[in-house]
Amino acid sequence: MAERENLITPEDKPEETQEQKNVSNSLRQMAENLEGKVSEQSFGEKHISGYITGEANIRGTQIERDPAFRFERGQIFKAYKILRGEIKDAEQKGEDAADKKGLLKEMRINAKETEKNLDELNRQFYENVKDVKIKTQFGDFTIPTVELDLNKNKLEDGEDRRAPYFFLNGQALNFFKSASLPMALALEGQKVYVPMPPEHKSVKKPENFNEMVAKQGDLKIHAEIAKQIIRESGLEKVNLVGWSMGATVALEMASHGDFKELNDLIIAEPLGIENKGLLKLAKEFGLQEGVLKAIPSSETRVKGMAQGSKQGEPSVKDLLRNGAILARQHFTTEDLKQVNPKGRFQVWIGTESPIVNEKLTEKTFLEAQELKEKENLGASHLEFYKVQGGEHYFPVNNALGFSSMMMGEKPENAVTTVKKSDLKNSAIARILGKI
Repeated sequence: MAERENLITPEDKPEETQEQKNVSNSLRQMAENLEGKVSEQSFGEKHISGYITGEANIRGTQIERDPAFRFERGQIFKAYKILRGEIKDAEQKGEDAADKKGLLKEMRINAKETEKNLDELNRQFYENVKDVKIKTQFGDFTIPTVELDLNKNKLEDGEDRRAPYFFLNGQALNFFKSASLPMALALEGQKVYVPMPPEHKSVKKPENFNEMVAKQGDLKIHAEIAKQIIRESGLEKVNLVGWSMGATVALEMASHGDFKELNDLIIAEPLGIENKGLLKLAKEFGLQEGVLKAIPSSETRVKGMAQGSKQGEPSVKDLLRNGAILARQHFTTEDLKQVNPKGRFQVWIGTESPIVNEKLTEKTFLEAQELKEKENLGASHLEFYKVQGGEHYFPVNNALGFSSMMMGEKPENAVTTVKKSDLKNSAIARILGKI
């Protein structure tokens, strides 16, 4: 688990009086009710257009706010609109609206800070990018890598003991594309590194890169690139997070004993556990996930499609080549028993994801854990999470709840089931949940 003790924390508050406790309980109840109302969506919000602010530059810059960040601001606006409407209705009826005004004041304080942080992280995606030059057995690469950190200058003694998070994205997607998840980790006070995938046009790579990957037939090249970025960046300990194709790359990295920098390992919606074939995988991604789930969801269209689209999409050739690799089985129980992070080991899947076979994935990882314990191969214990109602995009759509839970207390049981609705999907839900 990431070390967080060196971040500045609020001073201990004096014990509350009974009257103060009553006020706090009332605020919490109102905040909970408001969170429920914000989460309610009309048909139009769900499928046509949800609350998202208009295009505008980040104050003091020429950087245009990205869609995922505008979504967060839009949800805050929606909460304001609902609460102000309730205050107005109460006053028109001659009712006491003091408690609702108290909630509005509390929400405004927290929302102002959150909006500031959102703009800062959005800016960092463009300005905190370093070209990392690496040498590998497959040739030389220069990989743009972004660093996100809201606490860089807020450490008590100037020494940063946090284990940073290193995030690997989905199928050849640029690092802007899934900004919601790295953003959520950074909002939790973590330092996060996100490399550009080697397929992207901004990456300098050997001319025969595509031929090498196709000939290799697996993701060892991607895994080696990620390892060398970590080492060249001077990271002695990392929490590795991978989603979709990134989860497969993360498993490839972790299944070999030479990756000594690995602390926590969190993988979500991993491929490569079953041999399904390219046509089946294309059907699952294109039809079952894309046409039937992602496209009809205005939230997924914003966070998973519009977000990062201006920075370039992967080519059809890249998608087909990587798809052919991801459609094969790469990990057996024998392979997975070698995965022994020093910290926590978490696997997350969505029960409504057409991409990942829930029963087979659970069975494979649990059997690998059994073999590991039987052969006494390491101290890491598997935490297997099943997200009820979660589709393939749940780590992006519900990034705030996902990131918070991944850093929470370790569960007693190997398998934990959580509801997708319990994973917060917006900054305003996070704000109201903390009141």
